[in-house]
Amino acid sequence: MNKQLLAIGAAVLLAVLGFAALFAYAKGADDRAFEGTERTTVLRVTQEVATKTPSSELSASVESVELPKAAVVPGAVTDLSELEGLVTRGVLVPGDQLTPAKFAEAGDVKGDAAVPKGMQELSILLEGQRIVGGALAAGDTVGVVASYSGSSAMAVDGVPVLKVDAGVGDGQSTAGATVTVAVKTADVTKIVNAMEFGKVWITKQNEDTDTGGGGVVTSDEVLDR
Repeated sequence: MNKQLLAIGAAVLLAVLGFAALFAYAKGADDRAFEGTERTTVLRVTQEVATKTPSSELSASVESVELPKAAVVPGAVTDLSELEGLVTRGVLVPGDQLTPAKFAEAGDVKGDAAVPKGMQELSILLEGQRIVGGALAAGDTVGVVASYSGSSAMAVDGVPVLKVDAGVGDGQSTAGATVTVAVKTADVTKIVNAMEFGKVWITKQNEDTDTGGGGVVTSDEVLDR
């Protein structure tokens, strides 16, 4: 019996040592992969944050992470003090990097907008980089770009955003967010077609946005410019 217990104990010890060695190797591999790469420390969201959440209440929902500089979003925040007095403009999802564009004065952040007369609601789920890095909120105006194999075009301009909801995340990376917009029937069919058979990108617009020159562009034309 004692020999059996000793054998079991030795097996458990070897398993623990093996796991520790594997963990150390994996960590070393990560370090080697980033060796020579310039890195920056930024704040990243770890759990969903609701619209109009004060920056002073975010400490439990964000973490400080070191990322390769190439993976850092422009303007990424490194300390919550940079956002003092501001609230979130929309829902933040796990994996989001904090940027000033996702925050505003409390009085400037609107709740869910009403559907304008004659229009209908349409919700689309998109990855963070396709919705201006998630810096969208109810009341914003956007353009919808449809991209197919070898060509793309601005499909719809001046689309009102009704609300923005977090998508499904794995806790470490952003899987996207659901943007609900108000559109006319003809525009619904354009957006749905692009979602089903192509790809969609959303642009954030304002009253000074130049929406001219939005015709179809092919890959050949891009390379000739």
